[in-house]
Amino acid sequence: MDDDIIEFTIAQDRKYSMDHLWFQQKDQKLMIGVSEFMRVEIGDILRVILPQAETEIDEGGSLFSLWSADEKVALTSPFSGLISDVNGEVEINPDLVNDSAYNDGWIILLEPHELQFNPDDKQFLENLMEHDEYIEYLSEL
Repeated sequence: MDDDIIEFTIAQDRKYSMDHLWFQQKDQKLMIGVSEFMRVEIGDILRVILPQAETEIDEGGSLFSLWSADEKVALTSPFSGLISDVNGEVEINPDLVNDSAYNDGWIILLEPHELQFNPDDKQFLENLMEHDEYIEYLSEL
């Protein structure tokens, strides 16, 4: 019996959560999107439901939702903070997430509330995985 082969990319300049979100540091903010693995797993994303910009969010609070033909996935935040910006283009054109998950398909910008947040402080993001750790995590699924 042949195993199905799924092809997707993993960007190396980001960190990843077990929920298949990617995080990229942009000054004092975190740009957040979904990995290509998630998109492949749930199918083509047909709708992105965004929060309002300037919304406070608690750790574990709802970040955004994705709808595919088969399911709705609500994604939560590993950090408390302020959603400083949203990518409204993905609401209008969800194919941006399908076709460019690591670039034009970014979803939100979050300003974490950690007082000592420093882009060079690796401890702040320690509960996230480097790209090679994420690949290893995926291989165990």
